[in-house]
Amino acid sequence: MMWKKLTEYPNEKVIDKEFNKIIYWEIQDGKIVHQKRILRSADIETFEIYQSSDTVFIARDKNNIYHAWSKLSKVDRDSFVALGNGYWKDKNVAYIENETSLTQLKGLDAQDFCVLGNGFAYDKNFAYYFGRVIKSCSDPQTLTLVNADDYFAMDSENIFYESGVLKGADKETWKLLGNGFSRDKKSVFFAIKNYHELI
Repeated sequence: MMWKKLTEYPNEKVIDKEFNKIIYWEIQDGKIVHQKRILRSADIETFEIYQSSDTVFIARDKNNIYHAWSKLSKVDRDSFVALGNGYWKDKNVAYIENETSLTQLKGLDAQDFCVLGNGFAYDKNFAYYFGRVIKSCSDPQTLTLVNADDYFAMDSENIFYESGVLKGADKETWKLLGNGFSRDKKSVFFAIKNYHELI
């Protein structure tokens, strides 16, 4: 994805494509406006929107990064990059974006931060699922996706569905069945629910 100047959009507006009603960004009376709120310190000539199907809330000018109408003064503007799945980083830390904010992730080293996909990411200290720490992951640097089209991942000790662990799953015999189902030699799982009694 890339950055595009707000002045290059039709009528200097970024409008919701699906409903064609919400005006996310616009230039109005010589000011940058996000959903009817003015960004007073934004520079019109250099103001750019990050173009992505993931977000319409990230923007920048020659001095700052913005999330919606908030200027993010702690974010390093020159090193700020998108990583995918709502994850971003600058030279110092990594962030997760949700609709209302860009939040710094807990205790990480941005240099070692890696996004796997499907919401999973890790650094040398933690594994994450859409920004939430996966507490059961004791070996985050071994975290891998099971399948690029599903929400399962594993580390050296556990199998995870989203941020939850499949308790009691045998890694040696575990296999993905599809549609949230998996099994090992003794159990069938749906997401993290163990249906051992059904076998």
